[in-house]
Amino acid sequence: MPLLIVAIIALIAGILSLRWLAKSREDTTWADAPRPGKVVTLDGVSLHYVEAGNRNNPAIVMIHGFGGHTFSYRYQLKDLSRDFYAVAIDLKGFGFSDRQPEGDYSLTEQARLVLGAMDALKIDRATLIGHSMGGEVVMRIAASAPQRVERVVLAASVSGQRIPFAPRPRFIRPFMPGLARLMMVRNFGKKMFYDPSTVDAESIRANYLAAARIRGSMDTIWNMWTDVPKDKPIEYSRITQPVLILAAEKERVIPIYTRVLAHLRKNIPHAEVVTVERTGHLMLEEQPEAANALIRRFLGFEQQRIEPIVSVSTG
Repeated sequence: MPLLIVAIIALIAGILSLRWLAKSREDTTWADAPRPGKVVTLDGVSLHYVEAGNRNNPAIVMIHGFGGHTFSYRYQLKDLSRDFYAVAIDLKGFGFSDRQPEGDYSLTEQARLVLGAMDALKIDRATLIGHSMGGEVVMRIAASAPQRVERVVLAASVSGQRIPFAPRPRFIRPFMPGLARLMMVRNFGKKMFYDPSTVDAESIRANYLAAARIRGSMDTIWNMWTDVPKDKPIEYSRITQPVLILAAEKERVIPIYTRVLAHLRKNIPHAEVVTVERTGHLMLEEQPEAANALIRRFLGFEQQRIEPIVSVSTG
């Protein structure tokens, strides 16, 4: 009898766990979601963007990472817009941009849409900043349309290498909302920051989750699962613009980051590399003053190489 009771309890716990994993938090339609910025529509895809600064100034276009959105660049928008026309763009399927159940969600397509947004905003040439996955989008733009890119900043960026993806089993799809919540909830502060006590990690997490409540967010991840592996290799040799790589001292999100950094150094040998102390993966939010100062310094040395820096202390 005790074994039967234990089995029943285990069965009930299993059913409740499956229900929790399958429960979707997507309770807002894209049309009803309050957006902080504006929208530009390209080939039927509406991209959300936030702009700041004088349009007559040199342009900076900022691309977020996986699960991020324009919120990721709030400190850079405020600071850099004093001297630049700063624009942060939400990639297709992320932030407050349009969700589509089908369509191309490869990073090559994301790069094409960003270039289309630049056309719509009449930005002929810009410095591009890419964080995490956004770094690959930026590198693809720099390689495919070098005439449109003034400089490149890669912050806690992926390498652009294609990694093996497991097959996409259909039975996983109903449980993706729960799996995504586990990724965002479990040890969020410790994973994303060097020292979570220096930031309001819970508020930051809530802002990222707010955009994920828009219906279709899981469709984005589901489609990327098959579309991203189809991306062709980046033509690194075409990235001839000045490049600044900002590396976090404690990178806990991108696996084996030393190899990622080695790959970037090898394929973009002219890049300047800065390891910013006391930062984790969300370095632009954890140490915005240090990050902004480094970006400004880089933008101010158009014809000169920045002296190599091993690390930058923020105090």
